[in-house]
Amino acid sequence: MRQNLQDLFERALDGEPVPPPGDPVRQAMTHGRRIRRRRGLLAGASVAAVVVATTLALNLTVAPDTAPPTVSAAAAAAMPTDPACTWPVRDDASDISIFLVADVTDAQRTALYDALRADPAVRDLRYESREEAYEKFAALWRDSPDLVAAVSPESMPESFRLVPADPSDYRRLADAFRHRAGVGDLVGRTCPRVRK
Repeated sequence: MRQNLQDLFERALDGEPVPPPGDPVRQAMTHGRRIRRRRGLLAGASVAAVVVATTLALNLTVAPDTAPPTVSAAAAAAMPTDPACTWPVRDDASDISIFLVADVTDAQRTALYDALRADPAVRDLRYESREEAYEKFAALWRDSPDLVAAVSPESMPESFRLVPADPSDYRRLADAFRHRAGVGDLVGRTCPRVRK
């Protein structure tokens, strides 16, 4: 009986394909790495798509009469949201956000800060770190924990937040600071203010 089972087993295996040469365990590990890499890229692309979709939705919701200036996805994610505010603007602005590039140097950051402090058109000036921007982002998107988990403080831009002495100073300030070393984006917004 034992011989018959062995013959039957060998005959059944004759019709099966020969396994590929090499180490099947190593091949499975390599294939698994590829799958994990694809999943990581898919998650990153999903986060980028959500940020772009949010930026587009905000631009379409509060679209001005003329085409708005372009805003990077990182700047849009870090921009404070208030339904009463309009952004980005071209002329008058009650608030201005100057977003720094990811690889800004200490010298560039300091030079920009000093220039902003010296400009008489700047009434209030505040620096916002990546961590502070991330905390605001996490609070804004607290109902979407997967989105918050996919973003890190390192992906948020540093920025200077300022209030011009006169909203009509926006265009001059934008022209003076938009192309300085270390500046990634400059975005103005107009918000109603309660005057005392």
